[in-house]
Amino acid sequence: MKAVILAAGTGTRINKNREAIPKPLYEIEGKCLIEHVINNLKKGEIMDFVIIIGFMSEKIESKLGDGSNYGVKIEYIFNPQFEKPLGLSVLCSEKTVGDTFILSMSDHIIESEGVRKIVEFKLPEDSCALLVDKKIEDIFWLDDAAKVRLNQDKILEVSKKISNFQAVDCGVFKCSKVIFEEIRKAGNHPDTISAAVSSFSNRGKMFAVDIGEYKWIDIDEYSELEAARKIFKELL
Repeated sequence: MKAVILAAGTGTRINKNREAIPKPLYEIEGKCLIEHVINNLKKGEIMDFVIIIGFMSEKIESKLGDGSNYGVKIEYIFNPQFEKPLGLSVLCSEKTVGDTFILSMSDHIIESEGVRKIVEFKLPEDSCALLVDKKIEDIFWLDDAAKVRLNQDKILEVSKKISNFQAVDCGVFKCSKVIFEEIRKAGNHPDTISAAVSSFSNRGKMFAVDIGEYKWIDIDEYSELEAARKIFKELL
């Protein structure tokens, strides 16, 4: 099973008032964000990676190479429309993945045991699953988080704007290839992945996997990077 990592964005917020670099190359404990993502997925026995690149793509390729330094295989796909909604980056991977694959953001730092829960989830046919966190009171970046409305283990809706929610999106999916058609249906929606998930959930085929006690953080602002450095100082 392959993992697709989305690493094409411009990192506008974290790069504000700084010399711009790709957000996945900001560091925590001596390793950049995307290295942590790769290493944590590798602990879940994922060895083949497809990385979608765009903004300053050559810097990411130069840093990671072919993956041999990490004991994995890395393939790169360039998304020329990297400034458009994130779903376009997902679509770039369609021809490279098998029937089931992991989809991960490159800026969500998650304890490896939490990542393993979604990797090992037994995915029903033609369905998808999302790693979620029900510890809402612990999430200080809640205003900007994608909220998840649940009915037991089924996802009903994902959106940053809903007020009635029971969990938060952790940014790692286990997908069957049906997700690509849902993303195409979402079109130019500003949050294509959440829109696709919400649409797909109407079929009862979108499952939630609770991260449980494990820690994670979504890094968009530099302040969140600093918080991640404190949170994960001993864990990474």
